[in-house]
Amino acid sequence: MLTMRHQQEDVSEGANVQRGHETIHEWRTNDQGDDVIIREPVKNHGAEALGLTGIRRTWARLVGRGMVLLLTGAGLVACSSSTPPGETTTRPTVPDTSAPQTSAQGGASLPGPTGASGIALGIYVKPEPSQGGQIGALQGFETSVGRRLAILQTFTGWQTQSGAMIPFPEAFASYAASTGATPMITWQPEQAVTASETPTGLLLDQPNFSLAQLSSGRYDGYIRAWADQAKRFGRTIYVRPMQEMNDPVYPWSIGVNGNTDPDEFIAAWRHIVGIFASEGATNVQFVWCVGANPASPSPAEFFPGDSYTSWIALDGYNRGNPWKSFTSIFSAAYTEITTVSSRPVMVAEMGSVENESDPTAKADWITSALGQEIPQAFPRVGAVLYFDAPGRGFSYALSSSSAALDAFKVQAASAHYQGDAPT
Repeated sequence: MLTMRHQQEDVSEGANVQRGHETIHEWRTNDQGDDVIIREPVKNHGAEALGLTGIRRTWARLVGRGMVLLLTGAGLVACSSSTPPGETTTRPTVPDTSAPQTSAQGGASLPGPTGASGIALGIYVKPEPSQGGQIGALQGFETSVGRRLAILQTFTGWQTQSGAMIPFPEAFASYAASTGATPMITWQPEQAVTASETPTGLLLDQPNFSLAQLSSGRYDGYIRAWADQAKRFGRTIYVRPMQEMNDPVYPWSIGVNGNTDPDEFIAAWRHIVGIFASEGATNVQFVWCVGANPASPSPAEFFPGDSYTSWIALDGYNRGNPWKSFTSIFSAAYTEITTVSSRPVMVAEMGSVENESDPTAKADWITSALGQEIPQAFPRVGAVLYFDAPGRGFSYALSSSSAALDAFKVQAASAHYQGDAPT
């Protein structure tokens, strides 16, 4: 759902920048025109800190958080290059994050998933500068809900407005892991755009990022470097490239940017996954995700095969006018993708707008979707993530009403959503 729009060109995501006598690590997250920069001072331990080829173990302290995060793994994972990512999960030893974490907002210890059987619950939260960017927004949200979630999601593109390639978002992934969550990275092959280029933040005509270019080998060096960074992280990561490819709203979608056939998408997908396999990034689980609403072409036409995916996923929203239930939005696409794959299903994005004529309608929609429809009618769903942000002119934020937030809190506490993210 997100697109990138940069207002500045001097900082790329994951870059080290010298500020006076101090080295600062800066990374971005963007949402429909909001450009947020998170800055963290780098403590250099005699080697290039936080660089793409930096030392294996580097520590960084988050300003004002009183918390130290291990940003990279301690070793490499060996595997056969013929094994697709997600098939095995052998990992080096990592810090224990099973104990309850301390909330930076209120100092209270937040419970996490009980680990019982159930659906893994996750969130994407719109970053706000006043909340400390993406990480601060996630901390604030989990405090308001009263629990830690199983999956935390962020969005990142491939290239900044100035042309710099964007590295693996290590700071975000490390934060998610420190809370016991599995990080999910929606990885969008596109260049950031500005408001002068498009007021919506969507620029579909990006020939450098057509599906043919993704398959051609043009970006193999970048993909390989990103895969190596993900591998060094060492923990399970969900990576969701080229989401909603069946909806013509992205440079990788069919029907735009010179992309004409679902087979082009399949070729690009297999090419990317194959590079991760050759690099031995077995801790990466790929999430193949379609838009639930478009009826044509069929979502199933884009499926690359079970050996190239760990999850099959859906995005869908109730935008009102007319008001739609979760089932009416998701059921057709759910049936199509579960027919062609045996993989577990993820709802990677879901949300609802408010109904001006009915102040409890959104809360009722959340209660019905999470409490009744998903558990009863979508038995293969193993993970659900709410999209707590605006998108394409609509607002799905849970803060839109106390009733909506309370409805989510009730479901987050229910037995249905106590599952850990599968690794």
